[in-house]
Amino acid sequence: MPIVKSIAIHDNVKATLKYILNPEKTEGLFLCNSLNCFTNAEDAYLNMKYIYENYTHHKFNEPLPAVGKRRVKAIHYIQSFKPDSNLTPELVHRMGCAFIRKAFGDNVQAVIATHVDKAHYHNHVLICTYGIDGHKFNDNYTTRRAIREHSDRVCLAFGVPYIEPKHKRGMSYGEWLHHKRGTSWKEKIRREIDTLVMTSKNFDELAATLEQRGYAIRYGERPAIKAPGQQRFVCFKTLGDDYTIANINTRILWRDDLGNASREDAYNKGQVLTICFAGIIAQLAKRIVEGKKREVKRDEELPYLPHNDRDVFQLGAQLALINKLNIHSIGELEAKMKEAQTAHDSAVREFNAITEEHHRLNDLLVQYENFRALDDKPDKTLSEKMKLQLAKQSLSRHGIKSPEDVRKLELQKQDYDNRIAELKEKMQTNTNLLGAYREIIDTYNGISKGDYITNLMKSEEELETERRDSAQERSVPKHDTSAPKPIVLDTAPKPKQQESVQEKSEPKPDESSQKSTVPHKSRGRGRGRG
Repeated sequence: MPIVKSIAIHDNVKATLKYILNPEKTEGLFLCNSLNCFTNAEDAYLNMKYIYENYTHHKFNEPLPAVGKRRVKAIHYIQSFKPDSNLTPELVHRMGCAFIRKAFGDNVQAVIATHVDKAHYHNHVLICTYGIDGHKFNDNYTTRRAIREHSDRVCLAFGVPYIEPKHKRGMSYGEWLHHKRGTSWKEKIRREIDTLVMTSKNFDELAATLEQRGYAIRYGERPAIKAPGQQRFVCFKTLGDDYTIANINTRILWRDDLGNASREDAYNKGQVLTICFAGIIAQLAKRIVEGKKREVKRDEELPYLPHNDRDVFQLGAQLALINKLNIHSIGELEAKMKEAQTAHDSAVREFNAITEEHHRLNDLLVQYENFRALDDKPDKTLSEKMKLQLAKQSLSRHGIKSPEDVRKLELQKQDYDNRIAELKEKMQTNTNLLGAYREIIDTYNGISKGDYITNLMKSEEELETERRDSAQERSVPKHDTSAPKPIVLDTAPKPKQQESVQEKSEPKPDESSQKSTVPHKSRGRGRGRG
């Protein structure tokens, strides 16, 4: 359940707006939005100032009184989510926007920003104490309780549980079961491919085996696969980078060791990293088969084989990236890492620079739409009059005087939309590459020290314990199987027992024969005498 708290703002509204709209905390203002005002601090302050002064007849920036009550100019709400909620920043921001409309309505002046600089994502919301219709928003125990209920309901509407999350997920039993077990159709297909990669000669053979097992494969522009019982096809590329047809072929080629032709070709091309990683994978696979490597399974339900070892899988993924990018040495890798870092920093700077301008253009177009809708309307409500006045002031302040100016704004916004989408994709790609490069460098440094494989092996004590346990398991069945074989062991003790009884009691012949046929009646000897 998200935590919602409030802070009454008596002064420094502009400073609070600047803190909320911090590009470093909001992914370059990408996770920012507003309602009935602008999304930048300066214009949002002026919009709230106009509404507040119009209804209260007090200055928005008046100094605090020395004694007596201080007027509340704005209310700052913070909606915080747990770090382990598994929520994306985009989803948190969408829930925050819905929370504003649900709790305060459509006439509130609000600025919302999602901060992602902490382990827990949280929304900052600043509202003016007066809506554009003159309604006053208060901050007290009753209103806070109602606002928290709105927050919980919005989370539930988005499928984010806030009470009994194990049972109230808003999903079918099958979806809940897959979520609980961590399995899905995609995961099932990945496991099947991972298993066949270790035994197939090429992708065609792997695909034929999959089809024999009931899988359906669709070729074409976007190759896809469907598991037995699955309703829809899923594209190979959506399974992950390691599951495209090209990368599956690469994994098959380098799965165990470099073949003779591949080894010679790699040496000729100077592919030091390829030879290094492929050799380590081969050594680990050999030690897994020999039972010398410490078990680190990817999937606890599958048998422990090389393709189900987490370390082998990680090395294989790194090797696939090395071959895909044609990286020959650690020097080339460091150069590519520097290149990716430079491209990422440049994209971030450009993204931050244009996002604020993009918000300004979008807000101006919204104000222009309000102006067009309300300017010629004969009977306006109080809130509509305030909207129209805000629109006129905003358009005039930014020099928008004609439809041609608006057309220019629309073209500029369209260009910004396209550029922002390109920059977001570029930043995400470079971020993923930088993370992968760092992992490869760390792995290579560990291999270079000479103790990489040794650290993954079982200790001598563990091996000795396993040998001892194995020897005991082999020895126990021999006694169990040899003991019941001689039939004489079941009958031999009986005559001895009868002889000992005869020596002690010396029964009559008819009694001894009766006891040999019905042994349990010997306990009723007293009743026989009577």
